[in-house]
Amino acid sequence: MTTAKAQPTPMLSTLRLQQDGSTVVSNATLYRSVVGALQYILITRPDLSYVLNKACQFKHNPQDHHWKAVKRILRYLAGTTNHGLLIKRNSHSSILDFADDDWGKNLDDRKSTTGYAVFLGSNIISWSSHKQKVVSRSST
Repeated sequence: MTTAKAQPTPMLSTLRLQQDGSTVVSNATLYRSVVGALQYILITRPDLSYVLNKACQFKHNPQDHHWKAVKRILRYLAGTTNHGLLIKRNSHSSILDFADDDWGKNLDDRKSTTGYAVFLGSNIISWSSHKQKVVSRSST
């Protein structure tokens, strides 16, 4: 990993991972192992929550384009080893929350992936990214 070409983002914003689209990876166990190991990084790297959620959705049948997406995450990590959670004391304790939805961009089942982050002052205290159980038809 020390010689990996660093990437500025963990995933291209234009990338749409889907179930079919390329050949099946030759070593699906390696894919599952790497994606599973990356899930432990989420404890201190919430910036990877969305992309790892996407990679995990294809563990049962990984294909070459899924493996390329996981390798990009690894290259992103190689270039951001100094990133992580910094918890510091604040004079103010306001609560801020942010949420986003990808509006059903999953091409296989049209379900949305939703994510949120909650901050206490400048410290992140909770975050999540998950695929919705039903298809959204409205944002209300």
